[in-house]
Amino acid sequence: MPDFSRCSFTEGSVALPEGYRDRTVNVLLAGDDASPSLNISRDALQENELLADYVTRQLDTLSTGLKGWVLKSREPVALGQDALPGECVLASYLRDGRRIWQRQAVFALQGGHVLVFTLAMTRKLSPEDEALLRQVLESYQPAADVTTQP
Repeated sequence: MPDFSRCSFTEGSVALPEGYRDRTVNVLLAGDDASPSLNISRDALQENELLADYVTRQLDTLSTGLKGWVLKSREPVALGQDALPGECVLASYLRDGRRIWQRQAVFALQGGHVLVFTLAMTRKLSPEDEALLRQVLESYQPAADVTTQP
């Protein structure tokens, strides 16, 4: 059984206080204005919720909360060597009058934990951007104490 009682990050880990959940976000930046940002965030399924229902619930929230929200596609995607099945969403929205394009890949881990990879840019995502996200998803290796089967 994985130990979700600790919050792990590059530099180490901390014990989560009673009742706390890890909702950290890792922000990966290339250091230039031409490359998209890549965020890795955590969430949780509601009780008895399936991944597809989670994605639908999140999309409903985004569509009402983000100006100019446009859903382009929803499709299957896999994570890591074990090819954990997930769902990939392509969408755009307006922020400060500028259109933001994003692709999110969402995966359910054991115990109802959710892992979300978000690639975002202020231009349409290119084939190179899409390849970058695929490369990151394919390179995923679960921590030694984390099982990726929901």
